[in-house]
Amino acid sequence: MTDAPLRRLTLRKIDDRSVGFLVAGASAVAARWMLDAIWGQPPAIGGSDVAGAYVVALHSHNARFAQRFADAHGVVHAGDDLDALLARRAIRCVYVGNHPRHHAETVRAALLAGKHVLCEPLLSIDPQECQELEQMAHHRGLVIALNYTWRATGVMRRLREQLHAEAIGEVLGIRIDNTAALPLERQTWRVQRPFGGVLWERCLHDIDLLAFLLLSSPAEIHAHALQNLLGSEVEEDVLSVLRLRNGLPAVLHDSFVLPHAATRVTVFGSTGALYAVNIMPGSTTSHLALQRGEQTQALELEPIDPYRASVARFLAAVRLGEAPLATPFDDRRAIVAVLAAKHSLQHRQHAAIPPER
Repeated sequence: MTDAPLRRLTLRKIDDRSVGFLVAGASAVAARWMLDAIWGQPPAIGGSDVAGAYVVALHSHNARFAQRFADAHGVVHAGDDLDALLARRAIRCVYVGNHPRHHAETVRAALLAGKHVLCEPLLSIDPQECQELEQMAHHRGLVIALNYTWRATGVMRRLREQLHAEAIGEVLGIRIDNTAALPLERQTWRVQRPFGGVLWERCLHDIDLLAFLLLSSPAEIHAHALQNLLGSEVEEDVLSVLRLRNGLPAVLHDSFVLPHAATRVTVFGSTGALYAVNIMPGSTTSHLALQRGEQTQALELEPIDPYRASVARFLAAVRLGEAPLATPFDDRRAIVAVLAAKHSLQHRQHAAIPPER
């Protein structure tokens, strides 16, 4: 057991103010970010010596892997029997971060067990199944939230504030470059069908970010496949040109194969431009600049842990009925746009994107 889980177990007590979580998926994201994001929550009421949330159990489809992960991170209960773990009374919420092929079935099982759900995007590649899960949660009085953590980063929050304050006048267009090279250790299911490729792995988040920043979604998309250097069976490098429902143009470049390209968002306006660079959640080198003519001003960013902020918003939804960081509606809107991008690639033409329902 490492020092970090020892500190969690010895310095913060658990009582009836603490919300118990099942973590579904022994993932790198869970290990690096989400365990601490859950344990780092303050209680709804009371002192800092109480854990506002804690991890009760860990589920993996591989029992031995589940136990090894649990031992390494100070999780008491672990195994491959999802229903047995969900039956634990201490568990009130489930974080779903397993393989995307398991998302829908894990969310469904959690809802049937009466648990609230925080799920990594996407719920399902089938928009109808997403809607069914959303309705299922609604009928049971349960929360489903999506962990679109870009929305919670300090750089994206500040960029959105600047746009709402009309810091660059009328917005004329936006470009998102989501081009961080895919590390070798992540070249597993991300380079295999049906859930791999930059459209599901990268473009999905771009589309959601367009809606978050500009409060508009795509009406039309034309996607162009570029390089395929990894030799995989999925899209590795795609440039997409979009028209948003508010009439604005957008350009998205999503790639697995550009090792020295910074992730960035550029918003062009009538009186200036905003440049956000190194924007991946968890980045310690993010920066945002406002340019007007020859003058460039660096804008101060609030240091925010986006994973901890996402869990906080989820708990506020569970406890107080507030809006989570992202909803199944947000997820479904992005999924429909990605499906249209795939259609565009296949037929080499513009594809209309159905409006949200």
